[in-house]
Amino acid sequence: MTDNNFPSYALYPSFIFLGDCVGKRIPITLGNIDLLSHKYKSHIKSGKVALVCEGGGQRGIFTAGVLDEFMRVEFNPFDLLLGTSAGAQNLSAYICGQRGYARRAITRYTTRPDFFNPLRFVRGGHLVDLDWFLQTVSQELPLDIPAALRKFEAGCEFYMCACRSDNFEPTYFHPDGKNWLEVIKASSAIPGLYRNGVTIDDVVYYDGGISDAIPVEEAYRRGADTIVVIRTVPSQLYYTPDWMKRMERWLGDSSLQKMVRMLQQHAKSYYCTQKFIENPPDDVQIFEIYPPAPLTASALGSRLPALNKDYHLGRRCGRYFLATVGHAFVGDKFGMAERKNYRLSRNVSRRSEENSVLVKPSTTLAESPEQMNNG
Repeated sequence: MTDNNFPSYALYPSFIFLGDCVGKRIPITLGNIDLLSHKYKSHIKSGKVALVCEGGGQRGIFTAGVLDEFMRVEFNPFDLLLGTSAGAQNLSAYICGQRGYARRAITRYTTRPDFFNPLRFVRGGHLVDLDWFLQTVSQELPLDIPAALRKFEAGCEFYMCACRSDNFEPTYFHPDGKNWLEVIKASSAIPGLYRNGVTIDDVVYYDGGISDAIPVEEAYRRGADTIVVIRTVPSQLYYTPDWMKRMERWLGDSSLQKMVRMLQQHAKSYYCTQKFIENPPDDVQIFEIYPPAPLTASALGSRLPALNKDYHLGRRCGRYFLATVGHAFVGDKFGMAERKNYRLSRNVSRRSEENSVLVKPSTTLAESPEQMNNG
């Protein structure tokens, strides 16, 4: 199987009922047959549509796969984008329209000792050198920021979340041509592991995951009626990142109370966000894309085979989303792909219509080892 072909399980778009999804969470992952249990109605709630991407370090390779699949068919019905840490980096590539960018950035650069180096950390340096990473990537693999700025002018909004070091409150930065990389750094600066933090307008910022790892509530506050969330862990898993667990062990009963408060803030915020996703308000619908099981990659220190495996898993989950509900976003809300920058390719829509047959669950969900490897 090639990445240009839909797998067999992705060919039943005419059996989803979205008309009653207001105020509901719609889980979307491989192996989930909930979407097959409803009758078809091809529309979503009218209004602002948001895309929210969770952080997760190198686990963001899964998100890269989902978004690359979106870009492959030019699927972009989103008015608002919000991301934290790795999620902010992935969305930067998405809004710049650079398919494959995030995958290359993760696999080529985050696997090198220049980026992640425990020995350097023991000697007093950064465990994670964001300065080297962003400088190198900007030189060898620059973002097409002018393309993103044109989308801003057309009305698209994009915010990256970082955490203030003084009160641990989230700040949502709208990047521009001058501060883009600095904001990415602020959103990704894991306290302790990147020792300096990032100073913007005289305030020091750390990784946005401390205060808002999945900024779905912020999307709602900014008026989103429909929210697509891309997770890097299985749904309903009350997950504490590896680096948080390490920090708790390292701190122990030390006097570093500020760091302890950061950990507590993260745990509280993550729990509240998970509850919001599971039980959204009546006037919003949430489509949650997530891996069916914990990813092979870790937040840091992952090897290339694990990253590639999770990337292709993301591609398959992206195809599954497009084939089951993607047409609903494009069809009714955007007049069958006629609006500029908000279209699903006619090719995919036509293929979906031609293959709108109900597949038995055993056929729909089964994948051979060869399919798993090829994505």
